[in-house]
Amino acid sequence: MTDEFKLLIEKLIKKTSAKQAIWSKTSRDNEYKLELQKGAITVDNWDNGNGVDLVDITILNEYGDTVDRVYFDGSDEDDYTLLIELHTLAKRAFYKVEETIKGIVSELDSEKTVGKERRIDDSLDF
Repeated sequence: MTDEFKLLIEKLIKKTSAKQAIWSKTSRDNEYKLELQKGAITVDNWDNGNGVDLVDITILNEYGDTVDRVYFDGSDEDDYTLLIELHTLAKRAFYKVEETIKGIVSELDSEKTVGKERRIDDSLDF
């Protein structure tokens, strides 16, 4: 990985960890996107069908064109680890994992009864 890409990923990790990056989900199963003024960044993680886990980062310009992309598998351990950290943070940011856990813990700490009864949907065919 080039020093420029490494610096970019480290800055994205820092911004995302500080909850100063708003990630969205793309149409792909495990890809997240950060829209910026000068372009966008996507990070994706997938299995190539042969049991190899891959992770990538793509840089898009302001018109949505891919201007650069790198991907790694587990054989590039340091680069893979850095990029999978960003992917994990982007995923957790999108799903608001920490906020959800804090909310659940707060609800469980209350004196109120917790949980919701759900009606079985009568329209389901079995």
